[in-house]
Amino acid sequence: MKFNKLNLVLIVIIALLVGVIVFDHMPMSGKDKYSKQKQEIDSLSKLIVGLEKDQLRYDSLITNYKDSLTVMDHQIDSTKTQIKQIQQQYGKKIKALNSATHNELSDFFADRYK
Repeated sequence: MKFNKLNLVLIVIIALLVGVIVFDHMPMSGKDKYSKQKQEIDSLSKLIVGLEKDQLRYDSLITNYKDSLTVMDHQIDSTKTQIKQIQQQYGKKIKALNSATHNELSDFFADRYK
């Protein structure tokens, strides 16, 4: 059988295609095959670690704010109680002054401004 140029070119092209197909389907080494995915995993892991640190910092801030609010709530309650006590004390004094006679009021102011 004679090989002319066309047959020879066709055989070379077929051989190259077979070589490319075989080389393409050969298993790659594990390092090369998954290196891009491993890099992505590593960068995401670093990002997660940074976010976890931020989360801990924010959790600490929230705890501090809650503690501050608790202290402020106690101060508000204490102030409200003091205001009620003062209102009751002066309410009693006002009622006593309203029921006082003219002579008692005169004596009160005379003693007060001596």
